[in-house]
Amino acid sequence: MAQLKMYCLPGTPINEVPLPEGYSISTYKTEADKLAWCECCKNGLVGDDADEAAFDDRITDDENINLYEDVFFLDHNGEHIGTVTAFVIKERNVGDMHMVGIRTDYRGKGLAKYLNFITLKHLFAKGVKYIVLTTDEWRKGAVKSYLSGGFLPVEYDEGMEERWAAVLEDYGIDSVQMLNEDATPYKIIYRSGLK
Repeated sequence: MAQLKMYCLPGTPINEVPLPEGYSISTYKTEADKLAWCECCKNGLVGDDADEAAFDDRITDDENINLYEDVFFLDHNGEHIGTVTAFVIKERNVGDMHMVGIRTDYRGKGLAKYLNFITLKHLFAKGVKYIVLTTDEWRKGAVKSYLSGGFLPVEYDEGMEERWAAVLEDYGIDSVQMLNEDATPYKIIYRSGLK
């Protein structure tokens, strides 16, 4: 089954979200960051046995990604507890919000909004046409965070409208603009209980 796809368009308000005391944002600096990245991405994005090879496969080996500029960490008291890779797909001038993860012991605290903020700020400053991400509906906290952060659902595969109507129902969101794959408006979709 295809993943859900979402876009954030230029001009979307980027709400400044000041970090709580003890939290900060950093970027990739050394090989040691690879294992910290794996810890942030376990339980959903990589296997529990993930190691440096998992990082290299998903990050280092992508020619669009600059390790030192595009791999971000959310830190708590100097320790990496969340990550996002925000890079430009150069041949399309489209931003990609990739591998968003919060370490298991920090999930459920509303911290993903800081990763959303740094992604939007970083990529829109580069003049991208829009920012894309893909996710699964079972990652409910992530999907809710993306919707709250200004991302919109994309109609690009059979059944997407129905799947998104169910997602909106889960969150009690009445309606949202859905986009075509070319980032033009598709139509307003409604939660399944309102149809």
